[in-house]
Amino acid sequence: MRHAPIALAACLSLLASAAVAAPREDARLANFAQRMFATKSLDQKTSACFVRTYDAAHLARHRKQTVTAMKMLVSAEKLEDDGQLSYSYELGVTFRDRKGDYISSFQCGHAHMSDVRREGVQVTCHDGCEAGGVVIALAPDSKSLIVKVESVSVRPAGQPEDTATYSEFQGGADDRVFRLERVDLDKCKSLIRDGDEVAALQPE
Repeated sequence: MRHAPIALAACLSLLASAAVAAPREDARLANFAQRMFATKSLDQKTSACFVRTYDAAHLARHRKQTVTAMKMLVSAEKLEDDGQLSYSYELGVTFRDRKGDYISSFQCGHAHMSDVRREGVQVTCHDGCEAGGVVIALAPDSKSLIVKVESVSVRPAGQPEDTATYSEFQGGADDRVFRLERVDLDKCKSLIRDGDEVAALQPE
């Protein structure tokens, strides 16, 4: 039983480390939200808009990129059951190999620390049952959104939500990571669904 005190000391050390780490992680998650929405108050639902349109020169250099434009409205609001911020997005995208505009939306849940140390805080959006999804992160300067696409279902904009109209947007060699620039919320008006407009366009 000589090893019992050593094991007990190790357990106590791990518990102490966890107790210190939890407040640090909470602080980083709060800082991420404040940077994402450029506000210190997150008591009410708030949103941020990020946009990127790719010019002919860029598309010529990235011939496998099918996306010609992308915009994303990221929103967050506190959940009543745990008081934590829950993130969601509305996505708009156009492709050079498909006609018209396409949209997608998802309730992502909480932000979390990435398993990859240098990646910091991110929001992972998938249903937990299948591979794929979207990962959202912020650039260090907080002016850009980094969107990583594995796969996501999209449907033609302006059409009823019918699963028969959905198609897959699969991340590829030049369609996997997108850097979108922060713009005024008005630029994302087309992504706001009925009933969400007031909350989305009036962050504190």
